[in-house]
Amino acid sequence: MKKIISILLLTFTTLSLASTKPVLLFYCGITMVKPMVEMAKIIEKKHDCVIKIIQGGSKDLYESLSYSKKGDLYLPGSTSYIKSNLKDGYLLENRYIGFNKAAIFVQKGNPKNIKNLDSVIDENINTILCNPKSGSIGRMTKKIFFKYKGEEYFEEAYDLAVQIGTDSRNLNIALRDKKVDLSINWRATAFWSENGKYIDIIEIDQKYAPRKKLLINLLSFSKHPTIAKDYMNLAASKEGEKIMKKYGFR
Repeated sequence: MKKIISILLLTFTTLSLASTKPVLLFYCGITMVKPMVEMAKIIEKKHDCVIKIIQGGSKDLYESLSYSKKGDLYLPGSTSYIKSNLKDGYLLENRYIGFNKAAIFVQKGNPKNIKNLDSVIDENINTILCNPKSGSIGRMTKKIFFKYKGEEYFEEAYDLAVQIGTDSRNLNIALRDKKVDLSINWRATAFWSENGKYIDIIEIDQKYAPRKKLLINLLSFSKHPTIAKDYMNLAASKEGEKIMKKYGFR
């Protein structure tokens, strides 16, 4: 947390010195960064502004914005981060921009012949799982395991994991580097150019891994709410939908 706060303070200082244009700060979960960057370029050109996207785990991002009370937009990987923090009063109106879904990620070609969630507790399979207390995919993984076979399965799966990651990016890097055989991750990231050559997915039944809505939120302390709302409207539009689909979101 201290590291994130230091980075944020440096970012605020650098931006204030480097630009006289309106500067918006956008706290974005790692999984959604690629389409958000593409949309940011459209808004920057339209409003002659700068959009600084701060990426990280959804929980860490919320802690950062609530500490600094600076920024304009927040997009977590799960609506649970919105519902649990509404009481603080920092999250105002939002827009629905699509959904994501968790899947089993394996090495390209699935050399270990992994078929379903039972492989997560196979001692011959090396897994990496996300910390349920950091990234949104970690929180989702915990819910999947509890629905699948209960608390004992969840505990066994995490006990057997050879690595515990902090966010979706860590999980994909471990698979790309062939350090592990399996992870549970957000489906869309498997289709990114840097991952598609190395990763295949196995779908998880929707009764265990339901679709998760993605909501982009205006922050109460936004200094540029008009531009921020225009960004939100773009993300929720048909044009935004096309951009989201290009990066594997539905």
